[in-house]
Amino acid sequence: MMGQVGRLEPATLEWLASVESRSRYTADNYRQALERFYRVVGKGVAELTAADVARFVADLNASALATGSRAAYISAVSSFLHYCEDIELIPRSPMHALKRPRVDITSFGRYLTLEEAQTYLAAAGTDRLAVALMLTTGVRVGELIRAEWRHLFRDPEGRLGLLVHGKGGKSRVVAVPEPLWKLILADRERRGLSVELDERDVFPLVADRAGTPYTRQGLLKLVRRVAERAGLRKRVSPHWLRHSYGTLAALAGVAVYQIQADMGHSRLETSQRYIHWAKGLEGAGAFQVASTLFQEGR
Repeated sequence: MMGQVGRLEPATLEWLASVESRSRYTADNYRQALERFYRVVGKGVAELTAADVARFVADLNASALATGSRAAYISAVSSFLHYCEDIELIPRSPMHALKRPRVDITSFGRYLTLEEAQTYLAAAGTDRLAVALMLTTGVRVGELIRAEWRHLFRDPEGRLGLLVHGKGGKSRVVAVPEPLWKLILADRERRGLSVELDERDVFPLVADRAGTPYTRQGLLKLVRRVAERAGLRKRVSPHWLRHSYGTLAALAGVAVYQIQADMGHSRLETSQRYIHWAKGLEGAGAFQVASTLFQEGR
């Protein structure tokens, strides 16, 4: 632990240690949030009041942080205060002072159409496995980085699945269709590795040339490189590919509950967005009004 957090009381350090099991990315964000929180309030957690928490929120609102970043900081501190309440370090969490700012939905349009996705895959070349996994399963970039050969399995009917370790320590299963399985097998054979399923094999499901897991930045560069080769003008990212999966699944008629299960959404409302995106502007009143206003001869 570095900086302010390294000098904090045991309860804070224990909580930070507990969130490290979720993902390194989450732990780093939570650590930054608590460092800022303690710099602002300047006192131990047992002495906190609602006024202290409100001062922290005011400091965030006066900062240059983006709305999404401020919301993430508030969520982290909120989770920490709930923990302190659970272990009876504070009698009552001053949570009423922590209100997340409204975060605008910025995901609209950030996906590939079916034609674009096909062009993208065709241009992937040796990077095809990594991008195909994101496009055909909807896994998050952090989930893909953590995926290993041992996480593959067959269900009682012989269908292939992948155990995904997601956000907040939650696990789910995603299907691995035959075309994707062929890409996985080809990659294993090229590396001289066994293609027999083995729950002891910890080799990364998607590995770089050195046989080590990709970093987030490494996957971002890979995804952008393929987009450039495909001639796409969109600023594609790994999360774009996840959005593309949800949108294409909705276009194919996949039920919203299945999209929620596939993508690991905690809220059904998040999955429903893909249904709305798939329908696009279908049925918009503007089309009916325009057809009346611009009739020939008027």
